[in-house]
Amino acid sequence: MSDGSMDDDGRLFPDLGSSTHDNREIRVRFLNRCAYPVDVFWLNPSKQPTKYGTLAQKKYLDIKTFKDHPWVARRSFDGCKVLVNEKEVFWPEPAPRMNLIVRNHCVITMKVQSLREIAGRSFLRHNPTEVPNKIKGLPRELQFEVKHFLDRKQEYSEIVCRSIPPPGPQRPQQ
Repeated sequence: MSDGSMDDDGRLFPDLGSSTHDNREIRVRFLNRCAYPVDVFWLNPSKQPTKYGTLAQKKYLDIKTFKDHPWVARRSFDGCKVLVNEKEVFWPEPAPRMNLIVRNHCVITMKVQSLREIAGRSFLRHNPTEVPNKIKGLPRELQFEVKHFLDRKQEYSEIVCRSIPPPGPQRPQQ
C-alpha cells in the first residue's frame, strides 16, 4: 500500500529535474486550497527539491519560472503528496502567443487517501517518542505502517532543512 507521500518507486520526490531548453518566462500563482499548510518545491536540474515557500490555507505564492521546470507540493508537517492542478507534478506551459503575459493559476488540493492511511497518519501529530505506546494495541501490520510514516516524516524534515530557498523577493503572500 502506498503511503501517499512517496512515489511508486519509494521516493518522497519524483526523479525529475529541470532543463533550460525554453527560456520564455512563465508566471505562475500557486494557491493552497488544502486545510493545512503546504510546501512548494521546484525540482532543479540536479533533481533536488528546492523549497520556494510554505503556504497557509487559502494563501498564494507568485513565481516566475520556465517550461520544463517541474514543481511539486507537499503537506508541510509530514511530506504527504498533494496535487497541483490535479496532478502530482506541475509542468508550466508558456502563453500561446509570445507577446501575451498570462499568469497560470495552479490550485493545490488534497490527494484522496484511504481511511486506513488517514488513521495511520493521525499518529504523526503526536510526539514521536509517545507513538510506540499509542500503537501497541494495533495489529502488527498497522504498527509497521505507522513506523514507516514516522520514518518518512523524519526524512521529509531533513530534505526541507537541506533545501535552500531561492534568491530574490519572491515570497508567499502574507
